[in-house]
This record gives sequence, C-alpha cells and structure tokens, in this order.
Amino acid sequence: MLEDSIAADLDTAMTVRREGLPGKLVPEGILTKMRGTFYERLIEQIERRPHPAILELGFTLLSMGEETCKAVHKAIESLTNMAKIDGKRHDFVLGMSEPGTGICFHCNPTPSKEAVRTLEVHCAKRKYAQRATQWYGVSVGLKGEIQFGITLNHPWERSPEMDELTKDMKPSSSFGRAIKTMERALRPKKYRRNEPCPCGSGIKYKKCCL
Repeated sequence: MLEDSIAADLDTAMTVRREGLPGKLVPEGILTKMRGTFYERLIEQIERRPHPAILELGFTLLSMGEETCKAVHKAIESLTNMAKIDGKRHDFVLGMSEPGTGICFHCNPTPSKEAVRTLEVHCAKRKYAQRATQWYGVSVGLKGEIQFGITLNHPWERSPEMDELTKDMKPSSSFGRAIKTMERALRPKKYRRNEPCPCGSGIKYKKCCL
C-alpha cells in the first residue's frame, strides 16, 4: 500500500485529470517527462475507468520512478511491435521495488475469453512465485489500448496446488535482459514482395511499405 500522504496526492491528481477540476494534473515529476508515451496512454485510459481496482493500478503506475516508467513504455512498445509482426500474444512481467507488488503486461491482437483466462493464470502464478500480496494484469491491443485487466489482492498463503503449478516456473528476467530479448526478436528481416507487410496492415509488402 502507498503511504497516506502519497496516496492522497495521487488521488487528487487522478480526480483533477478525470473531472477537469482546478489543480495539478499530475504530482511533481510524474508524467511530465513521459508525455506521448505508452505509459501516459495507460494513465489516460485508466482515469476514464473509475473502478476502484483499476484506479489502484493507476496509483501504482503514478507512484513509479522515472526509470520504471520508461520500462513500462519500452515494454509495451516492444510487445505491440512483436504482436503486429507475428499476430501472436506476447507478455512482459514487471516486478516492483515496492515489496509484494507486480504487473503482468500482455499484448493480444484480439481479446478473447481465452486471453482473459491466460492473463488470470499468469498473474496468479507470478503472484504466488513472488509471494506477493498484490498483483496486476493488463492486456493491451496493437495500439496500446487497454482491452481488460486483472487485480489480485489477498495475502500470500502456501498452497500445494500452486506449488505444483509453479515448480517449473523460471525466475523473472531482469528488465535489461528481457528488453534485449525483445529487441532481438524485432530485428528487421527481409520480407518477400508477396508476404504480408510487417506493419500489420494485412496488405502485401509490395503494395504497402516496400
């Protein structure tokens, strides 16, 4: 949980942004360096959804340091680019410096019940493996638009079933290593003239971005 003074500042900022009331749109140092990024786009979408669980995610995002904010932008940018290229789901896990909190980001070309269930299971497994109290999941589309979200908020308890589900789970990669992996996947390759254009338009490469 955030400290009361910080939470109050963030609550005020979110209300100002959502309701158009007089006051600062964001606390000092938040978003001012992140304008035009996927991180800011997330905040803008969350503020239009005044559900307590969604707003709690908004407060968590707004309380991040600059490097973590950049990590969120970089991750979503990479996920959406990869999904545009191969039409598949891609994901990224962000562990927070605040103990007991984390976020799973998924990019799904098309939302579905299966995609929701996949995100739920991913969040539950990561939350358990990290022994976290709180965990969030966010699925975005190819333009970074929020499709759906998951919030798990309950104390960690040992479970034989979850022990079995997570026994072969690999530890989360460091942010730097995960980004490098995504960047390798995004290295340009040569496309044939009659292949679908990598921009995701669905048009043949020779008639689009060649």
